[in-house]
Amino acid sequence: MKLIQLTEHESAEVVDHPNNTKLTFRDMDALERLQRTMKVDAFRWAGRNQVKATQYVGMLAAAGVRLEILPKIDGLGIAKTRHVLMRMIGIAWDVPVRDGEVTGHDCQNSDLLDLLIGLFGRRLQRQVRAGLSRAYSRNEDDLSRLRGKLDITRQFTKLAASPQKLACRYDEFTADTPLNRLLLCAVVFLRREAVRAGTQRLLNENATHFSGVELVSKSEALAGKFTLDRVNQSWDTLAKLSRLFLSSEYQTAHGGKREGFALLFDMNKLFELYIAALARKACLPHGYQVCTQGPHDYLTRNKAFQTMPDLHFKRDNDVFVVDTKWKKLDPDDPDKRNFGVDQKDAYQMHAYAHIYNSRATILLYPHHSGISPFQGEQRRWQFNSGGTDLILATIDVAKPPDDLVIALRDLLESTEKRMWGTFPVA
Repeated sequence: MKLIQLTEHESAEVVDHPNNTKLTFRDMDALERLQRTMKVDAFRWAGRNQVKATQYVGMLAAAGVRLEILPKIDGLGIAKTRHVLMRMIGIAWDVPVRDGEVTGHDCQNSDLLDLLIGLFGRRLQRQVRAGLSRAYSRNEDDLSRLRGKLDITRQFTKLAASPQKLACRYDEFTADTPLNRLLLCAVVFLRREAVRAGTQRLLNENATHFSGVELVSKSEALAGKFTLDRVNQSWDTLAKLSRLFLSSEYQTAHGGKREGFALLFDMNKLFELYIAALARKACLPHGYQVCTQGPHDYLTRNKAFQTMPDLHFKRDNDVFVVDTKWKKLDPDDPDKRNFGVDQKDAYQMHAYAHIYNSRATILLYPHHSGISPFQGEQRRWQFNSGGTDLILATIDVAKPPDDLVIALRDLLESTEKRMWGTFPVA
């Protein structure tokens, strides 16, 4: 299987002849068909023989080629970038990667897909060794001996001419549950996608624990309904990962022929979800309520032009709004007053300030060394009306999540002090 690596917005050459290090037109036919079916644009043509990655990161696999697209993070090599991306995906999807689960060696020698499969396999191994989750299921069967309760109606109608059979209705404590069928389906699917022999052996070992579980189709596994309570809550992460993997497979509509696999994340959305998850921790000591992608108030009185801020913080009458932007700030922008901020983003924050009566609005960008030595607040302006601050801040996604929580908390505290009038406005 050929592996091609790109970073977001990077271009790659496409060649006519077979090549183990470059994309070919045959590769691109398969990858284009895959991304059209998945309804994403992970790459676009940038000329007759060049393609350019967009803002999507992750993996596409089809017809013998795997295309890995990584985020562009200032100062990091491929291995460390993979590790940061794994961390962001884990926290954004509420499946955090614990220390030691993914090592620097793993990130150096495995692509993103194999790292995620390995994480799933190791977590599943720990769970299944303690025993599968089980539940009672209601069964109805015609048996030679009574089991459970007799179904009187069925006994004297359907079985009236077969007195040797008893219409039984009983509960069975079984491992053949929707949860386990989902997990088994994911294991079987991932065995085909895993490249490393060690990962394949791990998945084979996991599969042996599901001997009493029916193997169902992907659609049946995803449609299965189950509720996780305090007894089986430990399976929650594995169920989320299973759904994530199975939802990424593409099959043709006719005959279910497998065409490829696409596990892709929009970096704009991933950055927003990552910051939202960290912000909830950061604001806990301050007593703020956090709303993501809302509230949905309107720009006009007759409810036209609905707004939807990324993050809305509220405590009593104190409100501030945060919008995340996965863009690279340009401090050398010809208009020094703007610091490279797009004017339409500033207009949007001005609208939020008035609609939500916010006393501070924050545009939050990823940090890079060209801005300043330190993450955090970089520039602050005050809108002409309302006395609201527009704050430009950055956060260094390369740092550990705990450090980022502290950085967000510091930003929150300094914003509070300005809201209360402790700091003068520049």
